[in-house]
Amino acid sequence: MKAIDYILSLPKSLIFNLSYFGIKGLKLPVIISHRTYLKKISGTVIISNTIKTGGIRIGFGDVPAFDKKRSRSIFFNEGTIVFSGRAKVGHGGKLVVCKEGRLNLGNRFNLSAESLIYCTKSITFGDYNLISWGVQVIDSDLHDIYSKGNIGLPINPPKAIKTENSVWLCARSNILKGSYIPSHSIIASNANVCGVLDSTHSIYGGNPAKLIKQGITWDSAARDYKYDS
Repeated sequence: MKAIDYILSLPKSLIFNLSYFGIKGLKLPVIISHRTYLKKISGTVIISNTIKTGGIRIGFGDVPAFDKKRSRSIFFNEGTIVFSGRAKVGHGGKLVVCKEGRLNLGNRFNLSAESLIYCTKSITFGDYNLISWGVQVIDSDLHDIYSKGNIGLPINPPKAIKTENSVWLCARSNILKGSYIPSHSIIASNANVCGVLDSTHSIYGGNPAKLIKQGITWDSAARDYKYDS
């Protein structure tokens, strides 16, 4: 991170860390880019493992395909966010957690530019997850649908999303409610995942996403073999 970016990030970083961690927040475990819009700072943020200053960064990075100067990250939290280690949210990345929502981010979580996580119920990412640009992960339809003539419980409630360790979500893929992605998986560009995938070390693609190839691995998974399934 360039020195000027660090200096400009200090006001928002202090606001964020003191709001969630009190006096302990002066260690600045979370660094917030000055281009990040802190739209809602409520709910709870938990850091479950010890990390150094700046171990969690929101609004940084630089993807050449986007105009970083005009790319604004958004942080909106009314629920619970749990960081299990180091994490990065790229410029233009958006984290939205509603009142009943719980977002769990594994160690070495990496969200690239202009991607969105929208949590109303439960979204859990394993360790070493890489989310490319323009990806959407949403555990709800965001609008209730009812049976005709019966305005009771909606027929489309939110459903939890979970990814295991070493999962790569490629550009502009969509991970919809009720999805489960096993370890060492790659979700191809523009794929739509809307259910349970069951084969590890595999590539999935299409709409809806289906198995394309088995017996693969990728560089994130190769960093630490203890995450092998």
